[in-house]
Amino acid sequence: MKLYKSDFLTNDGSILNVLRVALPLILSSSCHAVNMFMDRLMLTRYSQSSAAAALTSGLTSFTLQCFFVGAVGYAGTFVAQYSGANQNKRVGTAVWQGIFLAMAGAVFMASCCLWIPYLFGALNHEPAVEKQENIYFTWLALGSGVFLGQQALSCFWSGRGKTMMVLLVSILVTMLNLPLNYAFIYGKWGCPEMGTAGAALGTVLAAAGGLIIYAIGFFGLKSSRKHYNTCKNMFDWDMFKRMIKYSTPNGIQLMGDLAAFNVFVIVLSLYGVQVQEASSIVFGINNLAFCPIMGIGMTASILVGQSIGANDIPHAKRSVRSARTIMLIYMTVMIILFAVFPNVVLDPFVRFGDTAQLEVMRLAKIMLLFIAAYLFGDGLVLVYSNAVRGAGDTRYMMYLTLIMAWGVFAIPCVIMRLLGCSVWYLWGCLSLYILLFGWLCYQRYRGGKWTKMKVIEETL
Repeated sequence: MKLYKSDFLTNDGSILNVLRVALPLILSSSCHAVNMFMDRLMLTRYSQSSAAAALTSGLTSFTLQCFFVGAVGYAGTFVAQYSGANQNKRVGTAVWQGIFLAMAGAVFMASCCLWIPYLFGALNHEPAVEKQENIYFTWLALGSGVFLGQQALSCFWSGRGKTMMVLLVSILVTMLNLPLNYAFIYGKWGCPEMGTAGAALGTVLAAAGGLIIYAIGFFGLKSSRKHYNTCKNMFDWDMFKRMIKYSTPNGIQLMGDLAAFNVFVIVLSLYGVQVQEASSIVFGINNLAFCPIMGIGMTASILVGQSIGANDIPHAKRSVRSARTIMLIYMTVMIILFAVFPNVVLDPFVRFGDTAQLEVMRLAKIMLLFIAAYLFGDGLVLVYSNAVRGAGDTRYMMYLTLIMAWGVFAIPCVIMRLLGCSVWYLWGCLSLYILLFGWLCYQRYRGGKWTKMKVIEETL
């Protein structure tokens, strides 16, 4: 069976050509990091309880949502493989299956608002923090349909390698997010002062702006409707079953990973509000390193998917090698920044005149050293796990993630807390887990089983 090489595979997989696809995604992911960084910064300067609550409730919201994030996002793999196989008429239908999954996710997240207060209540956080946790979660959960819908529609462009559109929408969302958050958190420009709720509302409204742009491009453009059937054949039972088959492990993997990390954050919060605030700050800073590499990981998945669709495995391998090189260069810069110049990223979070925050900053500097220690592992996970998932190797990655995230990370952290260990033992466990996980993802890629996988149907 012969498949024709896609027009999108016109590069040779070199670093420069991979960057042409990756750079918009890197910048797009960086926009997301900027949004989270500024949210944390504004809430830190608004109140300590808001800053502490944002990490726990925000991560809980994303953990509950991330099964659908992983499932919806996997529509991009179908789009990539159909594009690589020049089956453009199937692209719109693939995106629609992602839209249906996004709708299901929105309903699920809304239902979580009924029981999540009992979870936060069981954590025995300070009353002021618990109140803000409930507020922040409720707003984000009710707005989840906007986030998931935006992700589903973005697959139409990212899967085809048209990553500049993704970047432009991300820039728009960031340009909306910053002023909206500022206005609703602090009550500026005639807006009500909403504090924690304002941060969530501003984020949802900004995402809605991006959703509108994607919707216009997907539904409104004649070229999209004509060449990609974006308004025809919306539901395909056979494709939907295949998407469930491959995207469910992807969603479970992401949810299992984030749930384990959420356990870690919750355990950290039991060490006191100063550790909780310091953790919130450094994980916001960590996004400056993590989110751009997410863009490189997405690029590896896209190029592997297109290469699989075109039956061009050598191209896939060259692209992954180039993506790894880009990741190593970027992570080296971030390691130097976090380990040698921590004040550069920490100073914006300082509340001047607040002597009680001096201990928070001291703790944050130590936490940044642990982050610097595991950044290369983070990069390996993102590049190689995305590469094999781009071919369809989702089930193995699900099992590996669940075993590592819980057996090596979350459960040992809970045990160490029960034994009364120092908080730094938990951070050491985090570093060891990520480094080991990165090495195992690399070994799976080297094994080569992904080269014999495909999520789309074969055609003559």
